[in-house]
Amino acid sequence: MKIIGLYGWSGSGKTHLTCRLIKYFVKKKMVVSTFKHTHHNVEIDKKGKDSYLHRDSGAREVMLGGKNNWALIHKGKKSKNYEFDDLIKKFSKENDLLIVEGYKKLDIPKIELYNSKINKSLISNKNSKAVAIVYDVIDKNIINSNLPIFDFNNTKDIGEFILKFLKLDEKY
Repeated sequence: MKIIGLYGWSGSGKTHLTCRLIKYFVKKKMVVSTFKHTHHNVEIDKKGKDSYLHRDSGAREVMLGGKNNWALIHKGKKSKNYEFDDLIKKFSKENDLLIVEGYKKLDIPKIELYNSKINKSLISNKNSKAVAIVYDVIDKNIINSNLPIFDFNNTKDIGEFILKFLKLDEKY
């Protein structure tokens, strides 16, 4: 499984681009998964549902299984921070590509999303793992970068760059 990260300031368009890239790669018959980083507690259960009641009663893990899908909810210790390397082991071996959204400081190849309306500098100036920049408007921050640059709306070029960079272009 190859890994590429998308990162940027809040509101830069990470989720929007992630969804477009998923569709692009899936059309190429790739098996794609995503890993969304959050600073908040992860809650996918709804209060009152059976799975919530199981967890609330003390179950460490609750699995929901259906006809075509399943989800595993794991409740860890409050003092435990789960590391990226431990969590990606939970993904299926069938994946061709894992797109990681967020995790600015993670040691993986990443593409920075730059949105001029946010009025913040490029993070990649301080991040040696950045391999490209996706922009909304070319300004001095983009011009001064030594990295490959792509227009935010050009999903095809961004997707092709990722395939070439991760050496998946001959397979897909």
